[in-house]
Amino acid sequence: MRSPRTLILDRKAVLSLLDMKSTVQAVEKIFAQYGLGRAVMPPKIYLDLPQFKGDFRAMPAFAQSAGKASLKWVNTHADNAKRGFPAVMAVVILNDPQTGFPLSIMDGTLLTSFRTGAAGAVAAKYLARPESKVVALVGCGAQARTQLTALREVFKVQCVKVWGKEQPVVDKFLKEMKRPGETLAAFATIKECVADADIIVTTTPSRKPVVQAAWVQDGTHINAIGADAAGKEELDPKILKNAKVVVDDFRQASHSGEINVPVTKGILTKKDIYAELGQIVCGRKKGRTSDQEITVFDSTGLAIQDLAIADLVYRSALRKNVGMEINLVGL
Repeated sequence: MRSPRTLILDRKAVLSLLDMKSTVQAVEKIFAQYGLGRAVMPPKIYLDLPQFKGDFRAMPAFAQSAGKASLKWVNTHADNAKRGFPAVMAVVILNDPQTGFPLSIMDGTLLTSFRTGAAGAVAAKYLARPESKVVALVGCGAQARTQLTALREVFKVQCVKVWGKEQPVVDKFLKEMKRPGETLAAFATIKECVADADIIVTTTPSRKPVVQAAWVQDGTHINAIGADAAGKEELDPKILKNAKVVVDDFRQASHSGEINVPVTKGILTKKDIYAELGQIVCGRKKGRTSDQEITVFDSTGLAIQDLAIADLVYRSALRKNVGMEINLVGL
């Protein structure tokens, strides 16, 4: 019998194996499993390094449906563009839970972007109005791309409104994300961008609200993506106070998600949070219940999402004979 070997999958390999439709489906299924209590996921562990203007996060998970365990090691360094590196880089290890054997080590950077975009689409499927056609993107970096790509899998998007801080980034986004049958346009202010939007997606690193309550019309759904560490916030707390707020995981969201600042200040409590997304996906709670309510999804990014997509990539790699096998642990 051949000794077990570990499959190495670099960014190029992962890119060849990922597609957004399958990613959205996998993320929806894993949220349902989490809502049913069939997945184990401790909170993120943070290693803060302010002297380097960055941090590292360790994210472990196990799910019965996947039959695997995983660990993602991911950084966030806001100034990395000046050094020629991405702001976020990640590595995922996929393990056999019965033996602990490392089945695969893969690039997690692209995987992180895809699964976060997919989570936004899953949330919008249950919380936005089904006929939603106008999407407003506050921020137009890498995450805005996968958020839009994923939303296109769920909705018949007709109009995309964009705001970005840097004009060259905005111009590149408009050029590369244009799709036949859609209107794609940039706006000078966030207020103009979000006006009359059915779905608003925020993907900025802001530490103060950039979307004000007065700008958000009844019936709007908001995917709040950018707040991923303590002190970050993108939404006027009045929006959260008056909306149906859904988080991916309360433990994470309360210290590193969109709700973290209002919770710290006592503006919001756990009673103000309607549900975790998994509870809605598995049917334990209802999603949108009227066309008038404003809904908000606070996305912090869960280790179970990484596990689901890493397993998806791994299985596809085995079928297609992609990647390089090595005798990593010397068995």
